[in-house]
Amino acid sequence: MKEKFVGRPRLYHDDKAKVRAWRKKQTGRRLDGYINNSASWRLTKLAKAWECSLAAAVERLVMEADTVYDDILFPVADGSLVQ
Repeated sequence: MKEKFVGRPRLYHDDKAKVRAWRKKQTGRRLDGYINNSASWRLTKLAKAWECSLAAAVERLVMEADTVYDDILFPVADGSLVQ
């Protein structure tokens, strides 16, 4: 009789350990929030136009806003950053 194929050994014995290991590899932060339908629709359209994920579209919007409003958000006084 043929032996049954066992498969590869599991790296993680439970789902929690697998999720913890995945999160440890991530370099960013997870943001959870709700936006209205109009903003969601626009964000989806931007992501499709830019050919990227929704997360990448949000990141790009934030970085572009940062370049536009950098002097307002982070004013420099006497050569040092005001906080």
